[in-house]
Amino acid sequence: MTTLEELTKLQAALCKLVILEDRFRKPYRRIAGVDLAIVDDEAVAACVTLNYGSLEVIEQKTTTMKLDFPYRPGLLWFREGPAIIKVIRRMELEPDIFMINAHGIAHPRRLGCASHVGVTLRKPTIGVAGSRLYGEYSHLPTKFAERVPLVIDGDVVGWVIKPAEGRPIYVSPGHMVSVESAAKIATDCLRDHRFPEPIYLSHRLANTAKRL
Repeated sequence: MTTLEELTKLQAALCKLVILEDRFRKPYRRIAGVDLAIVDDEAVAACVTLNYGSLEVIEQKTTTMKLDFPYRPGLLWFREGPAIIKVIRRMELEPDIFMINAHGIAHPRRLGCASHVGVTLRKPTIGVAGSRLYGEYSHLPTKFAERVPLVIDGDVVGWVIKPAEGRPIYVSPGHMVSVESAAKIATDCLRDHRFPEPIYLSHRLANTAKRL
């Protein structure tokens, strides 16, 4: 059995593969959101691809997978990653960027689930989370679209961004996306909900599928 120490060492090694430069197609036209809903010992993963300009849905898929790893802070990939990979591989259209409901490099080893997904699939990813896992900030933003740097060891690794509704969200690049672009893309996708539309819609789809 793989130990927690071995898993953290794997993360420390894989973080060296993370690219923090914009390597996505420009102009980007399709952005996908990925989220999960948990039912007992199963994960229902949903992926929704939107037109970036209009934020209209152009494709959506769900899949179910048995969970075989317990929840451990900082090790979300090992619990939810396989289901995320599975649903992404079901998509017929190729999104330019994936937005994952998880952390990117705003992580103790700078390899959150969104970064791990990006490195594994060699695709551009952005992490968007509802709570802070790691990093410091000076204050919480209070005005819509206001952003405050999230810092680890003097490096800006992401942003605390105020949505139209609810508490701030935590945005960081996953892979093949710069810190600045992660903030811009996430902010551009904010509408009337707490999370950017790709995440909001994938969350809603996963929970709808969970009830079926």
